[in-house]
Amino acid sequence: MDLMDDKFKRLNKETGNYFEPGFKDASGRFFLRYLDKQSNDGYYLEEWKKDLDSFTKKANELNISFDLDLQLHQ
Repeated sequence: MDLMDDKFKRLNKETGNYFEPGFKDASGRFFLRYLDKQSNDGYYLEEWKKDLDSFTKKANELNISFDLDLQLHQ
């Protein structure tokens, strides 16, 4: 269950929605999760992984479900 307040989550400029695990940005990084800690700008810190292998390994360790095809359908 996600208890984080959505108003402190940065929006994905490409979709207008919150980042979802597995989103791949233009530099090839994969979004993993929002962290329960806010930065100086008031938004939650984010955890990104540099490549698919790093992302899937950490997502599986943390039991984070993801759909790598999600961004193809937006």
